[in-house]
Amino acid sequence: MWRINNYKGLLGILPALLFMLIFFLGGLFHSLTLSLEKQPLVAQENRFWAYKELMNQSFFHSIMVTVGIAVAVAILSGVLGLFAALFLAELSRKWKWLQIILQLPIGIPHLFSAYLFMQVFMQSGWYSRLAYHFGLVDSMEAFPILIHDDWGIGVILAYMWKEVPFIVLLIYPFIVKLIADWKETAEVLGGSFSQTVRLVIIPILLPMWVGGMWVVFAFTLGAYEIPALLAKTSFGSIPVLAFQEYSQFGLERQPIAIAMNLVLAVISFLIGCLLIYFQMDWFKKGRRIW
Repeated sequence: MWRINNYKGLLGILPALLFMLIFFLGGLFHSLTLSLEKQPLVAQENRFWAYKELMNQSFFHSIMVTVGIAVAVAILSGVLGLFAALFLAELSRKWKWLQIILQLPIGIPHLFSAYLFMQVFMQSGWYSRLAYHFGLVDSMEAFPILIHDDWGIGVILAYMWKEVPFIVLLIYPFIVKLIADWKETAEVLGGSFSQTVRLVIIPILLPMWVGGMWVVFAFTLGAYEIPALLAKTSFGSIPVLAFQEYSQFGLERQPIAIAMNLVLAVISFLIGCLLIYFQMDWFKKGRRIW
């Protein structure tokens, strides 16, 4: 009985742990096995041919583009989400509808949100027509290119519209609790609200906040729908390239598609390990960030 009580916490997470081991690790092992299949129609056996085909300048450029977009979305969503959560924590007591409005994008699928952004921001979309109607631009073609642009601005905006509410939903309840616990103490000590946020709330929330940004980064890194609809064909998003390899070029190209996705998984895993290392170092230093 004593042994069971000692391992009660482990028994509580056992169902989720078994699910992860069976489906996640099993799927990962199966994907790795498929990516190492020998090249068809080639007599010489080469298990790593799919990865060797990825060793070119075009794929390295695609990695930079995909990782860059994911980093930009994660950082911008994290910063805006923090400010939005602080704003909500101060005003939602009076205006409850603000919290409801910010949560609405969470329930909209990414594919549908990409379609909405295409209808709104393209040069023949709603905003360009309004700008032309009110005389802000000489023609609808003069409206800034935000869809299928060279820098992926439309992709970033579409992701942020979805991920900022996720960050808010993640940290908002804790910010409300921290403000309720520390506001009076800070006022007694002569501290302003901004000082309370900078010296108390952010240091306490930092692991959860950074963890939320890593979740956004990992999701954006492997998502397909928004880049497929809003990015240029030559943009080079790896999830889009992997889908094309998997669906359009025959079964012999599928190991390459799986290898692309595994490269993204390794990048996401390494970034996660790096963040855990910095978090452990941060705890050793006594949670000092300023």
